[in-house]
Amino acid sequence: MLNVNTKLFAILGCPIKQSRSPIMQNNWFKEAGLNCAYTAFSVEKKDLKKVFETLKLLGFCGFNITVPHKVEIMKLLDFIDPAPKAIGSVNTILIKNGKTYGYNTDYLGIEKDFADKKISVEGKTIFIYGAGGAAKSVLYFAQKNKAKSVYISNRTHSKAISLAKQFGAKAIELKDSSAYIAESDIIINASSCGLNKGDKLPFAINSVKKGAIAYDLIYADNTALCKLAKQKKIKFFNGEGMLINQGISAFEIWTGLKPSAASAKRILRKN
Repeated sequence: MLNVNTKLFAILGCPIKQSRSPIMQNNWFKEAGLNCAYTAFSVEKKDLKKVFETLKLLGFCGFNITVPHKVEIMKLLDFIDPAPKAIGSVNTILIKNGKTYGYNTDYLGIEKDFADKKISVEGKTIFIYGAGGAAKSVLYFAQKNKAKSVYISNRTHSKAISLAKQFGAKAIELKDSSAYIAESDIIINASSCGLNKGDKLPFAINSVKKGAIAYDLIYADNTALCKLAKQKKIKFFNGEGMLINQGISAFEIWTGLKPSAASAKRILRKN
């Protein structure tokens, strides 16, 4: 039950109705016997600073940050951990003694999920679609884990070029994506394509490498990339594992406790 001693947490993004983080984090708070509550706020880009400052004044203790605010939020923080500084995006915030601390648990989430699924990126060729905050985390993960080649494509090509320079990848025009996908071992959607029903990938895919793997950061089984994987008969994974593992890291940052991945899977699949 909420009371004056309840510690408040939230996720900020737009759109936000698809977020499963409140279900997962509130379940963990309950299991740990903590007087905490986690909610979600839909925040447009123009309102980010105003909403963030208001929630701080209201006594919120921490946040998750999602599309499209993972980069812009960095301007509003007092301290940023080394990893998100290198990545260039923040998805987790701790408020302590009136100061804001920024972290990136996205790359930890995908790193742990790939390890759990026994997917190695070392020496592999990777194609990434998207050039926002999530793509930065994927690029950092690929670089850190010694991928052989990384290609990145995006609707706004200049953004892909910028990230390619930052992480030693190669920016690919959308119209040329199919040829690079054909030689990739791992195809990753790090864009918002798939959040809305009927979303379609903005490029053609003519062929895929035998044994290729498709991985969508969106935690759904009906995204455009998922449908492609089924059509091409290649392995597909959604972002559920990444969601859970990045959430575990965020929970640890806020509470010092490590919650259960198994309980998160159970409750997410029930809801």
